[in-house]
Amino acid sequence: MAKSKKITRKEQKIVDIYHYYLQNGFAHTIDDISEALGVGRKTFYNRYTTRDNSIILALQYSHKTFVERFAEQCQYCNHSVEEMVMLIWEFQKYAQTDAVFFQYDIDNKLFASDETPFKSILESIVQKGLRTYHINEDIDMSSFVDYFFATLSYYVLDGKLNSTVMRYVLYPLLNERGLELLDELDLEIFA
Repeated sequence: MAKSKKITRKEQKIVDIYHYYLQNGFAHTIDDISEALGVGRKTFYNRYTTRDNSIILALQYSHKTFVERFAEQCQYCNHSVEEMVMLIWEFQKYAQTDAVFFQYDIDNKLFASDETPFKSILESIVQKGLRTYHINEDIDMSSFVDYFFATLSYYVLDGKLNSTVMRYVLYPLLNERGLELLDELDLEIFA
């Protein structure tokens, strides 16, 4: 059995605000948040500086847990195409488990920005796929990143992500070898 990671008091304060926003959303006053956390207004400001900063800390924590889950899942991936499918899978899980943060990212157009880890993860997988000859060499990365997250966000929000959509999203990215690898995967278990 793996040991659970012990977290510091500072980390626990971030986890606390993350859980508050996850359960209650962002439309609350500092007094509401402070009361729910069982701290005074002054303590809230000492911990988080501002309400906006508390949202940013919670969002960063949400992104950090996404990256950790994704990295853990990728340990079992055999190639970049499988990692891409895993990214789609984790993106869908993120929309379900961290819905308020997923919506915040959408509302603020953060998926394809440098402010979140999503773009860099996608770019990293594409670079790996280029090195292993699974990705179209002439892919316009900027356009693909925008297309990837816009398309996925739409289908995830509508609850219509399935194996056909996954193929649709990945088709412009993959070369012939990449498509063969995609065909070898059982996408139904991811959708």
